[in-house]
Amino acid sequence: MKRQLLHRLWALVLAAMLVFLCGCSANQDPQQPARENEDSDNLSDESNDHTTSEEPSDAAGQEPSPPDDSSDGEDNDSSGSESGGSDDNQDSSDNSDNQQDEQDTSAGTGGDENTGDTSGSDDAQGSGNSDGSLAVSSKEEIKSLLISAMEDLQQPQSMEISNAGLTSPEIDVLNIYYEITADRPELKVAYKLSAELTGSTLTCTFSYMPYATGIFPDGFDGIEVQTVHELIAVANDHVMDGNPVNIKITNKDLEPDQMSVALRQVGGGWLLCSLNSDATALTYSPPNGFTVEECISALAKTQSLADDLIPQLITDNMTTMERAQAIYAYITANVEYDQLYYSDFSSMPYASQTALGALRDGTAICGGYSNALKLLFEMAGIECYNVTGSYFSENHMWNIANIDGQWLWFDATSDRGMSPEYGFLRFALTDLDTVKYTWDPKSVELLTGQSIE
Repeated sequence: MKRQLLHRLWALVLAAMLVFLCGCSANQDPQQPARENEDSDNLSDESNDHTTSEEPSDAAGQEPSPPDDSSDGEDNDSSGSESGGSDDNQDSSDNSDNQQDEQDTSAGTGGDENTGDTSGSDDAQGSGNSDGSLAVSSKEEIKSLLISAMEDLQQPQSMEISNAGLTSPEIDVLNIYYEITADRPELKVAYKLSAELTGSTLTCTFSYMPYATGIFPDGFDGIEVQTVHELIAVANDHVMDGNPVNIKITNKDLEPDQMSVALRQVGGGWLLCSLNSDATALTYSPPNGFTVEECISALAKTQSLADDLIPQLITDNMTTMERAQAIYAYITANVEYDQLYYSDFSSMPYASQTALGALRDGTAICGGYSNALKLLFEMAGIECYNVTGSYFSENHMWNIANIDGQWLWFDATSDRGMSPEYGFLRFALTDLDTVKYTWDPKSVELLTGQSIE
């Protein structure tokens, strides 16, 4: 009996041990794969930590941005690729880069050279990239961006200006624009700048002269102009109308200031001829106190007097120099200086500044002498221009004329009262005394086509 009880007890103990061992075995099998996965994850984390913190830093030369921040541009593309990011993330980064490239091209910003380093401030960089604007930190950066756009005849990229130190952004950027055109007058082809501030984003828009871009309004028709001399000729042909005339400039190398200088030769002091704002038309405006009709009448009277005078002074057998001397001698002998210029300027007739004063009244100041000589020289077949500058530091006007292929100086005002018998001091001079005379050589070179001292 005791033996049977022992056998049963051992059987129970053995059964319990078997159950316990089976339970341990069953629990052990699923644990091993779990540890293997955990080790794999740790290894993957170490690999990812390495590529996101080391590789982008080497490639971009700066601390990496958060890998899921789409505002990082090229840095995000690099880190995503090196760290084995998903295809969706890679495509998103590529699209971001492509959009930025398109903005750089359309705005003429010159790519990376003009985008600058915007990583100094997370806030500035985020706002800069999210709306396509470029964070700028100074007026000089703004000026550089505007110049780049103007040179390329493009629109500047919108700018995030919270750190640029502007007090009145729309006004400040206009002042920058005026500084640029003062230093670089050829950039005046960007004849208008509009500025709009939205939050801290400044958007600038240039209006360009059509001749510079080659894009004229649909259906535009105007007289074609290739040179400044053609411009002067067209302006002279229409001055007696006094109405605007459309022109189509076909030479992109012409500069607005050059054309403005050339147009000073038109109007005889009665009508100011100038380009309209976008250089698609010539306009005529009278001096203060006169109407266009009164100015046209004065020009017509001047022309009539010159028509009557030329046959009295010029004969067919005269040389060019003889014709020039006959005209010069008539003016210096018959036109007196209007002393009201010094004693009572407000009472001086306006005509004294024009050829009408010289030819009708026999009284003029330097503008009247110069305009009269120019008109009569041209009627005698002598190319002639007015030159403005100073004589002994006083505002003055005189002439330069082409005599038998040589450009020579004439100052009838200073030679008034003189005659060929007693000799002229400032007739047909090859050089001017630069101690007495000052002028703009570039303006004269523009008209004559030669560098003249």
